[in-house]
Amino acid sequence: MEPTHWALIIAFTAVGIAFAAGFVLIAVWAIRAGQFKDVEGVKYRMLEDFDPKRVDKGADGYRS
Repeated sequence: MEPTHWALIIAFTAVGIAFAAGFVLIAVWAIRAGQFKDVEGVKYRMLEDFDPKRVDKGADGYRS
């Protein structure tokens, strides 16, 4: 028994809508969880945390 073309179109459309809905739900969850609040601040926070006096150097001059 061969599926008709309309059955395949409906099945692929349903799968596509399910994937799209999944991506939208994941995006909404990420936005509500605050994943995109401060995307620029991370690179500046890395520089602010550096304190050259606290760096522990071993005998070879590298941080241990």
